[in-house]
Amino acid sequence: MKDGKWLEPRYTNKDIFEKDYCKLDLNGMDVKCPGCKDTVPLNRKNNFGKAAGWCKRCNRAVNI
Repeated sequence: MKDGKWLEPRYTNKDIFEKDYCKLDLNGMDVKCPGCKDTVPLNRKNNFGKAAGWCKRCNRAVNI
């Protein structure tokens, strides 16, 4: 499993993150959160096809 990185700029709210990354991708890969090392599924995509996910424990967006 790959290590993830924090998504920049930092999303302070999950609702804003979900608005920018509005497309669901249920086949997305899993990465390790850079903070807590939990598994984070990259199940969201933005309009440019970039994948990201939300770490529930750290309350931050993660990508690769």
